[in-house]
Amino acid sequence: MSIDISRSNFTPGRHRMSLQSTHAPPGEQSINWETLKARCIGRIDLVQKALARFQGSLEEDIQELENATKRNDSNDVARIAHRIKGTSLTVSADRLAGFALNLERKAEKSLFDVEESLSEIRDECCRLSEIITQHREESTA
Repeated sequence: MSIDISRSNFTPGRHRMSLQSTHAPPGEQSINWETLKARCIGRIDLVQKALARFQGSLEEDIQELENATKRNDSNDVARIAHRIKGTSLTVSADRLAGFALNLERKAEKSLFDVEESLSEIRDECCRLSEIITQHREESTA
């Protein structure tokens, strides 16, 4: 299962964006692997399970976020951004958590000027999807 995130639409099952197309600095880690491994008591099977659940929840959360934004529902946008922040922190996806926190704060004030935050979240979700898929493939090889 993978995430396809574009500027205006979400479609599960494909990748469009490359890692280089994200706004994030290339040297900054999307996932803090050491922290994640420590949370999973060093068990790779638990890391894989956590990442799979995280990836699946992102697909639903991004779709809901897109829908809430189209409805101009700032309360829902803030709530979903908060949920993304929490699930991101669970798997040590600290950069996505930061982007989600930024969106949550903006949405609590209004929905004006949230497109950059949405774009950061979309890009980071795509980046994470690629990283998680690559990690899964390397772990099964």
